[in-house]
Amino acid sequence: MKLKDITTSIKNLIFLSSIPISGKVQTNKNNYWQRGSLKVDAVFKDNYLQNFLVPYIQFEDLHACKIRIKTKKLKTTMTARPGFASLFMGKKNRQYIIHVNTDEAFKGVLLANVPEEARIGLFAHELMHIRDYESRKVTGVLKRGLQYLSKNGKRNVEHYTDSLTISAGFGEQLFQWAAYVLYDSEASEDYKAFKSDIYMSPITIYNKMNRLDWNK
Repeated sequence: MKLKDITTSIKNLIFLSSIPISGKVQTNKNNYWQRGSLKVDAVFKDNYLQNFLVPYIQFEDLHACKIRIKTKKLKTTMTARPGFASLFMGKKNRQYIIHVNTDEAFKGVLLANVPEEARIGLFAHELMHIRDYESRKVTGVLKRGLQYLSKNGKRNVEHYTDSLTISAGFGEQLFQWAAYVLYDSEASEDYKAFKSDIYMSPITIYNKMNRLDWNK
């Protein structure tokens, strides 16, 4: 095991021991694991929790947010959205749901096939969506949703979220994610074209990281 991996594991253990244990929560169909305000299903816990905690631990402002992670069939790799009904229950009661695609027939990229560093970059990106939503009132969140109805609006939101991810210190991992999708994955050409059109390219991420370092 590399020193970096050992350090990450120690940080995760410290974090997990610092917040109350809610234990395994039984629902009608699935078992859920919960610590503090973070609640994840058993599939995610067993396969991805350690990687997810790498950025999550760093984003202390999100620890009080009610975040629930579920696995299901999707038309994309992952999504992070506020629970619609919770938007009208006051900000303290707002809930965010992260969905992870498990559809093996998906023509894009499944999380199970993504290298760990790239996976961490994607997790950081999705958490930045939640940070963005948290900074907004209900009307602001709804306006964000309306932006997804157009290609330009969607591109603006995703580029902004990529910028937040880079500023939060996960530019290298985001670069790994973008490069994997476009150059190393077995995703369809249509999926790669969509990603290239809507999200930052690896070279754009690299250049933004350099400018950020230059301005420090």
